[in-house]
Amino acid sequence: MYAMKASAVSLYFLGDWKANRVISGFGEITGQATFQVNDQHDDYLDFQEAMVLPSAQNKEQKPNAFRTYEYRMTSEGFDIYFSDGATKGDLFLSFAFTQASILTSHHLCIKDHYDATFAFLSDDEFELSFSVVGPKKDYSIRTRFTRI
Repeated sequence: MYAMKASAVSLYFLGDWKANRVISGFGEITGQATFQVNDQHDDYLDFQEAMVLPSAQNKEQKPNAFRTYEYRMTSEGFDIYFSDGATKGDLFLSFAFTQASILTSHHLCIKDHYDATFAFLSDDEFELSFSVVGPKKDYSIRTRFTRI
């Protein structure tokens, strides 16, 4: 079993990753993600993803869905904050290690329950999966990241 320490997470993430995402009820999308050290805080990482959503208008398969987050390292794991849009600066998910290579998160957002798992699979692969269940939401997303 692969093991990761909270103190090593920041260095592990740095660089470029290929992303394969499966969204329940929608299908699969692909793209790339990058982690860089934040300009103002050494213990924060800036995360940017550029995904390709399939559509008749996007026959060239160019990235057409973009998102950014800020990963803030903690002694137990890391917190993910929105870094764009109307929710900029708001906490999205807070992860703490529950096993040597697995972190979990749970939170209630209004009436929606978010359950997430972050698994380090190897030196070059990790996976983020979460489910959202509530009165108007019921879906899951699994993203596998592979180092480029």
